Amino acid sequence: MNVPGILARLTTACVVFAGLPAGALAQASATSSPFAGATGAFIALSVPDLEASVRWYTETLGLRRAFTIRAMGPIAGGAALEGDGLLIELLQRTDAVPGKSPAELAHGIAKAGILVRDFDGTVTALRARGITFFSGPYPARPGQRANVAFKDNAGNLIQVLGPLQAK
Repeated sequence: MNVPGILARLTTACVVFAGLPAGALAQASATSSPFAGATGAFIALSVPDLEASVRWYTETLGLRRAFTIRAMGPIAGGAALEGDGLLIELLQRTDAVPGKSPAELAHGIAKAGILVRDFDGTVTALRARGITFFSGPYPARPGQRANVAFKDNAGNLIQVLGPLQAK
C-alpha cells in the first residue's frame, strides 16, 4: 500500500474529536463540547534525536515536514510534520531527560491517541509499514473502541482507536 493510502486510512480518521453534523453546530448549547467542530489531531513529542525521529515519521507514517523550528535556548531544534489532518510537532531539547517507563508512572501525558473510522484498514496499513504493536489490536466491544498501540522510534506511545461501539 502506498504512503498516501496509509495516511488516508490513518487520518481520514485522524479526527481526535468527532465533529457534529453542520446543522447541529447551529443548535449547540452552553453544555455542548467546545470541540464539536474539530477536524484533526495535534500531538507534540519530545525526542532525543530530532533528525532520526523526523526520518521515522516521514518514512514510516508518510508525514511530510511542514516547517522547521530553529534552535533557541534549551531547544536544540524541532520540526512540524503533517499529513491528512494529523500534525505532529517534534522537539529536541538539550535539558530533556528520559521519562519513567512505563510512562503511566510519571505525571503528565502518558500516550497520544488518534481516532480512526476504518480501524481494520488502519491496522493493516500500519502492519504493511512495518509497525510492531506494543499492545493489541483489541476488538471493539459494546461501549468500547477497538484499539492498538505502538511506539515510535523514540519510545513515545501512540494509540489508535476505532469508532465507539453502541452499548
